[in-house]
Amino acid sequence: MMAPMATPSARRAVAGFAAGRLVLMAAVLLVAGWAGLGQERHPLAQGTWWLDRFAFWDSYHFVRIAEQGYLPPGLPCCDQAFFPGYPLLMVAVRPLVGGSAIAAGLLVSVLASLAAAALLWALARQEGGSAALAGRAVLLLAVAPCAVFLGAVYTEAVFLALTLGAWLAASRHRWWFAGLLAAGACAVRVNGVFLVVALAVLYAQQLRTPEGWRRPRTDLLAMSLPAVSVGGYLAYLHHLTGSWDAWREAEDQGWRRSTAWPWEGLAAAVRSVAAAPDWALAFSRSLDVAAVVLTTFAVLALARQRRWAETAYLALSVGVVACSTVWVSAPRYALAWFPVYLLLARWGERSPGRFWVRTYAVVSAVAMALATVSFATRTWVA
Repeated sequence: MMAPMATPSARRAVAGFAAGRLVLMAAVLLVAGWAGLGQERHPLAQGTWWLDRFAFWDSYHFVRIAEQGYLPPGLPCCDQAFFPGYPLLMVAVRPLVGGSAIAAGLLVSVLASLAAAALLWALARQEGGSAALAGRAVLLLAVAPCAVFLGAVYTEAVFLALTLGAWLAASRHRWWFAGLLAAGACAVRVNGVFLVVALAVLYAQQLRTPEGWRRPRTDLLAMSLPAVSVGGYLAYLHHLTGSWDAWREAEDQGWRRSTAWPWEGLAAAVRSVAAAPDWALAFSRSLDVAAVVLTTFAVLALARQRRWAETAYLALSVGVVACSTVWVSAPRYALAWFPVYLLLARWGERSPGRFWVRTYAVVSAVAMALATVSFATRTWVA
């Protein structure tokens, strides 16, 4: 049987996604040039104008870690909030791109985004979807409001690729491979822990048969691999700082986030929209609210369909944002919430869902264009 990704429809979907990345990246450069933006002034900027357009804010945490490691002299905080997986990939790729950490990060992100598109297509097909459904899922990822970050020095593309790879492997009962990829996701972002919980639910589902429950197999131990990844990083921070809680302390010090009831977080987010000083920030904060609220409805829809593993992953992912005083960057985080793309793609298979999914894709593409302009002009970066 022909492998799913060897089919013409799969190649067209991924090629279209790749073309979309190139268009977005070209748009960033054209808009920045039109706005008359010159060389980046950040001390960690590469000094190559076009490269520096794809690195800003969080990007420089990763660049500094890749170039200087954690806690270089004179910087007590807050690089510890960023896990080491992405900077390690940047270090590995740097020799291939002339030693530039920014070029390395950009290359890693672009390649990872293409891998994510291919894996999303394969996952949609494996779940029994048509080639059209799989292509629709990839299209929805391509026009996501914050899709520009899939081609920037940020972790979203790498985390999404590892998450999809782990999920696809687990659905095929290749649990050691799934555990290894999940460990990689945990090394990139702490949210990988939510993936592990969801994979545990998926494992439990696979144990259930029409005849009853099967006994767990030795491959259940694969779920311990992410603990090695997270535990190793926390132990390293303890070695540097003397605190086992250094990661959370950096989060608190750098971003002032604290837990709150969802309605308290929603009220704070709405107030932040009203208080925004310009259109870009108002638009950004509105996307934060929309991402959390709409994804909450997606969680309920998945639960109704009894897709418990996907429900667990999405509920934990959006829940940690909803139960926070700061909803900033929710649409960027949502790039990794792959069950939403699959849910919408399935809904678009029939009427009236087809009309609403097409409408959503158009609205999302418009939001993506506005977000790309904001990113290019530095009026907003997630």
